[in-house]
Amino acid sequence: MTTVDDQRIAELLRSVPVPEPRVDLRRAVRDGRRRRRRRRVGGIAALTVLAGVGVVGAVQAGGTAGPPVPTPPALAVSPAGSGSAVPRPPLTCQASWLSQPIGGPVAVANRVDPSGRHIVGDVGTGQEDGRVVLWTDGRSVVLPAGARHAAAVNASGDVVGTDGDGTGWLYRNGKLHFLATPPGYDAVLVHAVNGRGDIVGTARRFDDSHHAVLWSTDQPQKYRLVGQPGSSATGITEDGTIVGTMGERPYRWTPQGVGSALAVPDGYRRASVDSARGEWAIGMVPGGKRSGAVQMLPVRWNLATGAVNLLPFSGANGVAGNGELLVSDGAPLVVAPDGTSRRLPGHPEVRATEAGTYTAEGISDDGLTVVGAVHEKRAYRPLVWRCTRQ
Repeated sequence: MTTVDDQRIAELLRSVPVPEPRVDLRRAVRDGRRRRRRRRVGGIAALTVLAGVGVVGAVQAGGTAGPPVPTPPALAVSPAGSGSAVPRPPLTCQASWLSQPIGGPVAVANRVDPSGRHIVGDVGTGQEDGRVVLWTDGRSVVLPAGARHAAAVNASGDVVGTDGDGTGWLYRNGKLHFLATPPGYDAVLVHAVNGRGDIVGTARRFDDSHHAVLWSTDQPQKYRLVGQPGSSATGITEDGTIVGTMGERPYRWTPQGVGSALAVPDGYRRASVDSARGEWAIGMVPGGKRSGAVQMLPVRWNLATGAVNLLPFSGANGVAGNGELLVSDGAPLVVAPDGTSRRLPGHPEVRATEAGTYTAEGISDDGLTVVGAVHEKRAYRPLVWRCTRQ
């Protein structure tokens, strides 16, 4: 790949034309956020319906059809170290299997802690029978049956998630604990945990009213409501900065609890935030409609500067603490903030080569560990990519 190509990708990351939205943004943002929840808590083939949370299928929106969704440009892969003002050491990446301690045709790794040491995933049939598995330094542990649909793991190996009836849980030091559901609410949806032991999620009522919640791994039965009614919390950084929404505006709260709105791309009034690592956060804005469904477009925020960019990709599955994006475009791709990119290699035992054979769902803060799965012969196998600098 030439320097000109790298500059093209970097320019696309800085500025992408944004169509004027003409869809029901209120419903589109809400449903788009729920669609991503379904992917996160249900694995690749599972569809989970949380009581009182209202997870739905494809995003449908009323109103006048919007403009066509911009087609993301084809991305070339950068050779290691090319296209940067200061060449970086080349990377060598290798795909390896994760052990599968129990049987099941759907076995996926979907989250990794910031250090890359702890990996969490699900094994089952793709229905409501999935069991959560925690891999630490290659060793696997099957969590108790009460733990379903893991959402995140921190550098201490603490795992959090939400079971099928909307109860939040914490797995810590070999024991399962349940998180308090604030009085007056029917269910919670847990999203993230940081190294300090802060857990964030959202409490909901059956009427879809909701409020962001903060728990602690030390005292899981205690909680603090974050912001005002109508808030949601979907991510937390290592310093305790919380990201989410207030109403339908992207929002952040400092570790001291001071809230402020995040910017949205030009031409949009609404956005949702999915996750955050370090000084970076990713989320979505609703674009035009295609085949009756609103197309959700990925965006990235720099929490230090407040800058927001609409991304020229079909989707972003994760962001690392160093700002690298885990891009979903048919095969695992990691894109640095400067626009340089690297395609992750396949596993030598896998013969299938079509798009969608590999999925990547989680990335460590240094971008050197990526987790996901391989789909081959009607089954999914959990996979980890480990990269080293030469």
